Amino acid sequence: MNGVEIAFQLNNDKEGNVVMALGNLTGNYFKNTENMDITWRIFHVTLDKDKYYRVLYRGKELSELHVENRKKVRQKFDTLSKNDYETLINQYETESRNKNFEKIGIKELTEEYDLWQDKLWNYI
Repeated sequence: MNGVEIAFQLNNDKEGNVVMALGNLTGNYFKNTENMDITWRIFHVTLDKDKYYRVLYRGKELSELHVENRKKVRQKFDTLSKNDYETLINQYETESRNKNFEKIGIKELTEEYDLWQDKLWNYI
């Protein structure tokens, strides 16, 4: 894998705001503060009756993120996710006023189960 994939579920009526804040704050931190060559996408995934969010971070032009950078991205996302709603949204609103702050929207995605791609088949 060339990047970082973070998948999670939220049970909150304001989940879209939280997802946008987490995804964009993390991406912009590495892009603007760490000067990392990074891009990201945010998805709201429907898989059968389940819904969850997936945020993907990778190097621009499909270049690979260094292993250490992948670890840092996960840690930053995790740290931000521990903030309460008000703190997270206030930080997002403040930082998004910066002209270099990139806002990536949430894209809807529908997936289907593909048992042939299930890792279980590797062991049979």
